[in-house]
Amino acid sequence: MTIRPGFLKATLKNERGIALMLVLGVVAILTFLLADFTFETKLNKIKIYNQQDKIQARLNAESGLNFAMGKLRLYQVGRNKLEKEESLKSAFPTSDLENIIIQPFIYPIPEPKGAGIIQKTALEEFNKKTLFRGEVSVTFTKIAGFLNPNGLRLKPTNNKSAQDQDAAAGGSGDLDGGDSDSGDSGSSDDGDGKKTKTERADVIIEKKLAETLQRLIKDKSDTDEDFHAKYSNVDPAYLIKELKFYVNDSSKFQDSQRPEIEAKFNQKNITPKHAPLASIDELYLLPSWDDAIVDLIKDRMSVHEVSVIAINELTIEDLKILFPNINNIQIEEFFKYRDGDEDKKIKGKKFKNAEDFKNVIVGTLNIVSDTDYNERITELKQAGLTIDTAGKLYKVNSRGSYNNAVYNIVAYVDLPVKPQPPKPKKPNEPADPSGADGNPPPGDQGAQGAQGSGSGDKKDEKPQPVELLLPRVIEMRLE
Repeated sequence: MTIRPGFLKATLKNERGIALMLVLGVVAILTFLLADFTFETKLNKIKIYNQQDKIQARLNAESGLNFAMGKLRLYQVGRNKLEKEESLKSAFPTSDLENIIIQPFIYPIPEPKGAGIIQKTALEEFNKKTLFRGEVSVTFTKIAGFLNPNGLRLKPTNNKSAQDQDAAAGGSGDLDGGDSDSGDSGSSDDGDGKKTKTERADVIIEKKLAETLQRLIKDKSDTDEDFHAKYSNVDPAYLIKELKFYVNDSSKFQDSQRPEIEAKFNQKNITPKHAPLASIDELYLLPSWDDAIVDLIKDRMSVHEVSVIAINELTIEDLKILFPNINNIQIEEFFKYRDGDEDKKIKGKKFKNAEDFKNVIVGTLNIVSDTDYNERITELKQAGLTIDTAGKLYKVNSRGSYNNAVYNIVAYVDLPVKPQPPKPKKPNEPADPSGADGNPPPGDQGAQGAQGSGSGDKKDEKPQPVELLLPRVIEMRLE
């Protein structure tokens, strides 16, 4: 093949078709840019939709919490009405009102099994007319753990001798069963002219926590060999002291084991809070409290003021805390009486009030004597706890969802008890030995009137009705 002279030079000088190549190159670049822009646009669009779904799910959860607060306001009004009118309270126990109010709520309302055409049509019409978007579910849980670790905090006192006694005793609260005089805060008249010693609330709570933890560790060790091998030598009294050091002001905690406790915190680089616990999960921060120990007792405790022990919700562990010497047969008989027995066709009998509970414990089941029962109740009252059929502290779980987004709010709602005003003193009336301000201990309103002290007027006094204030959220979590 012969190439003509000058052909190659002519070909290189030929510029025909260059515009087509430029156009194809530009189109290719623009196509790539357009594809990338379209992908980014779709991705941002998905992000926006997801964010909208999350916002809607959060609004649903918040609306569920507001709905729960509204129901608890109804409970507060109804409870106060029942407390003021004894005839209503005897006919309609507060526990029945509570059970009605704390029923769970779900939207959209599920169609019940066996629903007829009328019910189905009503649900369809309701859903069409409702502007609510998404789903929401609200559940209530009564807080049962009535041992409060914040009760270990030492209160300031102006009694120098009491402080000296506490310092001499090491502030331990006498967990080892020694002389408990260092925990005495005074004495009161039992109505027969006899002086009975009263212990501070922090001492009582310390003893209850130590007893409970010791029993739980023993019960767990009896059934779990691995747990027994690891924790059988754990000292519950030391663990409670460590907790007491954590929640108290540093200057107030005086104990012979304080150097050892401080060394434990320093060894694990943990700074003691020296303030009340805000959440029960803070127990995991304590250096000597392994997760297994915390999991063992945290359901028996509450960092919030429970105040009321709901007797119709008592568990086996709660019953053992109230009456440490109760045996398994008595426990079985107690729950058979309260909850019934399907196999034996025994119908349960829920307690109507605190007096009914006492009659069953002392008389019907003979778990403790009348004297022992009164002593236990007195200890609970000194720790700020009372016996009742309905509670006042609830865990509200509001779960909102929309499409694939889910938002869950867990709130602890309390209905505070309205403080009782101080009783005016009558002329020439002697000072009340039960307290410096002339008032009975918290949770013991009217107790002096019930017992009497030689005065005919006090025997006729009736206990002041409990009045609940508006519900308030005291802790909130996002789960």
